[in-house]
Amino acid sequence: MSATLQTTLTQYIDAAIGIRFAYRRLGASSPITNVPLVLHIHFRANMDLWDPLFINALAAKREVIIFDNAGVGRSSGAVPDTYQGWANDLITLVGALAVEKFDLLGFSMGGIAVQYVALTVPDMVRKLVVAGSRAAAPIVHRSVKEGGVDFLKDEPPAEPIEKLRSSVTLEEGRIRGRIQERDVDGEPLILDLLDKDGGATNQILATILDQEQSEDPEFLKWYTGSNELTMPVFVANGDDDLLIPTSRSWELFTKVKGAHLRLFPNAGHGFIWQYAESFAGEVNEFLDSDA
Repeated sequence: MSATLQTTLTQYIDAAIGIRFAYRRLGASSPITNVPLVLHIHFRANMDLWDPLFINALAAKREVIIFDNAGVGRSSGAVPDTYQGWANDLITLVGALAVEKFDLLGFSMGGIAVQYVALTVPDMVRKLVVAGSRAAAPIVHRSVKEGGVDFLKDEPPAEPIEKLRSSVTLEEGRIRGRIQERDVDGEPLILDLLDKDGGATNQILATILDQEQSEDPEFLKWYTGSNELTMPVFVANGDDDLLIPTSRSWELFTKVKGAHLRLFPNAGHGFIWQYAESFAGEVNEFLDSDA
């Protein structure tokens, strides 16, 4: 199995729901955990937009699986307009791959989606990492854990959100340069973001619905899943995230019993690239620990 994202071939698998998922597996199985780490990427992104520096650092210690969700990148189908739909697709993919137990990491919107995965199939998710994200609607309706401190949640400013909605491709810079290191014959990079008037619209609808549910006091009366994360959870963000305010990561931390919190200094939403190697090291340490 390839050891670097730059050289890992894309594979495809046909799932029972009629979706042909594109995915990549790299690294060797961890002798400590013996389970793969599955990653869910952010708004409008396909798996070509993962930072190789981050992914390779993770894969140095364990098997890593990245993928394109339905309707994204090289996968077929349509983008679900609910986070539960995103979660169901991931669960279907790991089932098709015959993965019975796995660790899970989600970044930004992907961080919300992986919470729904963990709430839907808690026996399958060994440990959960939520990066640059906030509590999913079911978690918002949890009470603050004993000894926790809640405080006013910041609302994100409109400008960075609108910029992300309207952009066509990633901005130039070090991160794009690292992404362009990938060089696999017959697999041109997909650097354009998901069509803002197509699949990205459904991603926004999923966010709007989750926000409405988080503000609905009646939500748990008809919600059929769990609203408690029972596995170890690692919450991470920059200390000054404007896109998903850092206080929202704090909210998630305060509502999950035994959760770990790491805020990276002088960093915003892009801490996952700014601290790629050190964050990957902390993720690996968390996954390999007894916590």
